[in-house]
Amino acid sequence: MVYKQKSRVTKIIAVFMIYSMILPSTVAFGQTVQKNYYYEGQVAAGRDYNGDGAMVGGIACGVIGLIGWGLGYLVVANLGADVPHHYTSNFDTTQRNQFEEGYKNYVKNTRKRKFNKGAGFGFSVLFVLVIS
Repeated sequence: MVYKQKSRVTKIIAVFMIYSMILPSTVAFGQTVQKNYYYEGQVAAGRDYNGDGAMVGGIACGVIGLIGWGLGYLVVANLGADVPHHYTSNFDTTQRNQFEEGYKNYVKNTRKRKFNKGAGFGFSVLFVLVIS
């Protein structure tokens, strides 16, 4: 009789283990997976935007000097970024806002970083030309 009781417990444990391995945890425990649309927007912007134009503009402004660098940075910092509609066509309002915010922040930060790199290079070229 003790043998049958151990056998039943073993079968119940085996069934529970198989059930928990087959079903994903979101179904078994009632959790939902939330997508981070801000991060998704940053990833999409990383695929779309490389910032080469901002670097070329930075080189041109850096060759002018520190005033050119500063004025160019003000222009670049205030430029907007457009999010392609095909990314946000299936999102609701909050998802769209989060996605667009992530996309725009990534583009703006990349644009400013690349501009500063280009302006630094252009200014160093100017500095070498003035010194020599």
